[in-house]
Amino acid sequence: MIKQDIVTRVADSLKLTKVKAEIAVDSVFEALKVAMKKGERIELRGFGVFVVKPRKSGIGRNPRTGAEVPIPPGKTVRFKPGKEIRFNE
Repeated sequence: MIKQDIVTRVADSLKLTKVKAEIAVDSVFEALKVAMKKGERIELRGFGVFVVKPRKSGIGRNPRTGAEVPIPPGKTVRFKPGKEIRFNE
């Protein structure tokens, strides 16, 4: 599924034009991005939780040369699905 599929589903379910649905979807995504850049936890009940976590530094390898490359510490986003969308296999 791509963003345009989400826009189409929102437009169909809310009886909106695709332009207005795209504005709504973009607004939601932008709000999520701003919150994650601030390091905030985003909890969407029934869907899941997005958390920004620190990533350790490490050593990687250049696949072409095999040379070691330092990987700087940073931040990454983790997603934990809610109970309603977990796959029980």
